[in-house]
Amino acid sequence: MLLKTFIKKLTNERWNIGFIQNSTNDIINGHDIEVKWIIHNFKDSWFADPFILDVTDKEITLLVEEFYKPIGKGRIAKLIIDRITNVLIKRDIILELPTHLSFPLIIRKDNKVEDFIKDIDTEIESSTEPFVYLLPENGESGHLYIYKYFIKTNQIIRLHCILNEAVEDAVPIKIDKNSYLFCTPRENPNGNVLHVYKWSCIEKLFLFKKEIYLEENTARMSGSFFYYKDILIRPTQECNTQYGHAVTLQETDITNFSFIEVRKIYSVHPKLNIGCHTFNSYKGIIVTDALGFDRMWIRKMLKRLKLI
Repeated sequence: MLLKTFIKKLTNERWNIGFIQNSTNDIINGHDIEVKWIIHNFKDSWFADPFILDVTDKEITLLVEEFYKPIGKGRIAKLIIDRITNVLIKRDIILELPTHLSFPLIIRKDNKVEDFIKDIDTEIESSTEPFVYLLPENGESGHLYIYKYFIKTNQIIRLHCILNEAVEDAVPIKIDKNSYLFCTPRENPNGNVLHVYKWSCIEKLFLFKKEIYLEENTARMSGSFFYYKDILIRPTQECNTQYGHAVTLQETDITNFSFIEVRKIYSVHPKLNIGCHTFNSYKGIIVTDALGFDRMWIRKMLKRLKLI
């Protein structure tokens, strides 16, 4: 155990975030992916799970998982990045708990999932400061909480527990008049089993609807649903060989909860080329991430010796 811990410290995973330069149309149609990676000087942290909070002519603001190495767990950070240089200008920690946090999914007031938000936020219309809702992954807590985040002041309020189960990377979506939640169970987060929940306005909770078995390990969500030419697309993680190996984009038929892969995206980072596991877009900007390991040669040697 001591040897394994020592090796893990020597070969820690490392992520970085980048902006895909291709259009959604080019991505869907199989064009080579071009990414511009953010530049930062944080030695004790890495950043992953990016969601786009805002875009201006000069800056892009993200909410991300910051994995802070001294404490060995993730927390939610806001990053402001220069659009011209891709340099990280400012970082604020907006949510930190005793348990690990990641995947800070953003829900905006104008989203189609707003109906279930109205059931739990009685002050939705009276708030004057700009805000969004956050649904970060916090599977270690055994619950899924939704937060209200005030953008200018960085104030964050825990609103409500919407699911009394430990799940990973939950993403809500409204279909017709119903709100659904797609996620994977914590006991098998990276496999081929997808769980779907349906919002109950009476219980004020998402209640289990069905379990879906997929042909590959692509159950886990990698970002928010989006539409492409009236086709609903589900971004997922492909974990066939390891966690976060690639991103898949799946055409989704919500009437029978079936999925058809339309594109698989691998890391194109020159060094962090082991995997990628996030795909999100907002205001014409598309963001992703990339995985690598420190001292990769050690991992390769140990794999040859079948020690890891």
